[in-house]
Amino acid sequence: MSKYHKIQHATVNDIVSDKERRQIPQVHPDDGVAEIVAAFKKSRHARLVYVVDENQHLSGAISLGNLAKHLLFHLNDKEIDNLHLMDMALAETAMDYIDRPVVSAKISDNIEPVLANMLKASIKEIPIVDDQKKLVADLTLVDILDCCLEDLLDT
Repeated sequence: MSKYHKIQHATVNDIVSDKERRQIPQVHPDDGVAEIVAAFKKSRHARLVYVVDENQHLSGAISLGNLAKHLLFHLNDKEIDNLHLMDMALAETAMDYIDRPVVSAKISDNIEPVLANMLKASIKEIPIVDDQKKLVADLTLVDILDCCLEDLLDT
């Protein structure tokens, strides 16, 4: 049997349901910076705040890094083109701060390809949606490593 049996056979749901339910950091598309920062503050684990509509459909995600780049654009050492600078300076709502495209996973997905996609995209956290694209959970690399630690350390 493979050394990585649990990773190969686990689904996102297996890992998410194994975790203590935590509040998913989220804001409405029309929310402003104060609400976005408050959502980050309320979450102890998140590097992302999810933008969801009134029906809990995922519209996108705002990374802490992208929010900081927008709010602190004047401190950016890199040269920024004028159009991008204007977008950053005029951003007001959560939709203006969304990282595009958002990488998500379905609750029924197998964890191995989800993990491969996360590593390929260099992301540490991913929103989990159901078949109707409603946000149901979030998943971090730490969650996956914790779940599969025995497999990873088994020699």
